[in-house]
Amino acid sequence: MKIAHLISSQIFAGIEQHVYELSAFMSDVSKQVIICDESIRHHMREIETKSLNIGSRYSLYNTYKLIKFLRQNDISILHCHGAKASTIGKGIKIFSNIKVVSTIHGHKKNNHAFAKLDAVVGVNKVLIKNIPGSTYIPNWFNPSHLGTSSSRTGPIIAIGRLEKVKGFDLLIKSWVNLNEQLEIIGSGPEEENLNQLIHKLKLSDRINLATNCDYHSIEDKYKTARGLIVSSHREGGPRVVLEAINHEIPVLGSKVGIIPDLIPKECLSIPGNQESLQILLEEMVPLLGQLNMKGIKEALVENYSISSAAKKTQELYENLLKASS
Repeated sequence: MKIAHLISSQIFAGIEQHVYELSAFMSDVSKQVIICDESIRHHMREIETKSLNIGSRYSLYNTYKLIKFLRQNDISILHCHGAKASTIGKGIKIFSNIKVVSTIHGHKKNNHAFAKLDAVVGVNKVLIKNIPGSTYIPNWFNPSHLGTSSSRTGPIIAIGRLEKVKGFDLLIKSWVNLNEQLEIIGSGPEEENLNQLIHKLKLSDRINLATNCDYHSIEDKYKTARGLIVSSHREGGPRVVLEAINHEIPVLGSKVGIIPDLIPKECLSIPGNQESLQILLEEMVPLLGQLNMKGIKEALVENYSISSAAKKTQELYENLLKASS
């Protein structure tokens, strides 16, 4: 059995890291190849890759090129990640007999891209609630992190792309009455707007935007963080929550993604509601030092590890191939 993973982006972020780690872990039990844009190919260390300029998701020529590659390399299953890759996968289904699996990593307005595929995976249950026969396989914490318990001597942190959906503007507005250090870690199009907001609210002495921290150095932030705040309007995972819990860091914030499955309701706010977030933070931030994360981490290691996800994914692949034999 040989599996090809298709990703269509030109940025190496959460989905791309997910694909890389899953492929690397599963390479011991099945052959893996990642099909991606040339711009991110260097991130896929020690994994076989194929550089492919995806272009339009509706291009018949691109579909033909991909089918040719899959057949020449005896690919058993094409695993598409995200809506664009999954739309391409639907074209593969029409013109070939290759099995196509799709993973939904985030919320979409509709699920048209994921219809009529051989199998659909969701990284949280809400994403797939209206897709019959779909499979829930949650994300995992970074397998390269040692999971050393945080000293909790550093700032409170928030991590993510600086985009409106992450709600960092709500977080900044909610910090006006807190005399605590907050570090927002990430980069993206909202950087200038967020800096202006911090300055306008006279929070420069308490809130710092760290835009030069890459994915591989983020573990250093977890080693000292006092807490993690998630202010997102919506999420698939989010993975940063799993990583924080792995380092026994308390988590506060929006009731999105898998967070309600892991974090007590007393630590959650209404997504997109600045007043709800502010009330939560002003009540719970002073109590962060009293929150013990050991029990939650034990549940995390059992249910949200790369080994657990890989086992479920392998079973999905094997069942698909058995059904067609």
